[in-house]
Amino acid sequence: MPAQTLQGESYLTMELQITESVQDRQYAVLTVEGRLDTTTASDLKVAIKRLAQTGHRQVIVDLDGVPFIDSSGLAALVSGLKTMRDAGGSLTLARLNDQARTVFKVTLLDRVFEFYPDVASAVSALLD
Repeated sequence: MPAQTLQGESYLTMELQITESVQDRQYAVLTVEGRLDTTTASDLKVAIKRLAQTGHRQVIVDLDGVPFIDSSGLAALVSGLKTMRDAGGSLTLARLNDQARTVFKVTLLDRVFEFYPDVASAVSALLD
């Protein structure tokens, strides 16, 4: 159920919470918490699509709170990357855990996405 926060919007489903933080319309950070799998992946796709539709062009997805990603979660991120690129923007990932890094490496998606150790590094790269 949507709830207003001080910095943006927060979406809470049974297993996934996505918190949006927009910084001077230069970039948006989606902080994701929970399993990113077949039951929750569509929530992330919707959040990214909504950002693109409202004019955001730089999106950072903070995955520190995601203990598990399956193929549906990967598909949601790939879809989000395509959505942002089609809108003339970018989607970068920050703070992946070891399981997520392994999944991206095995699927060769580590060659497609930009990864950063933390949100501050991703922001710095976007603003350079």
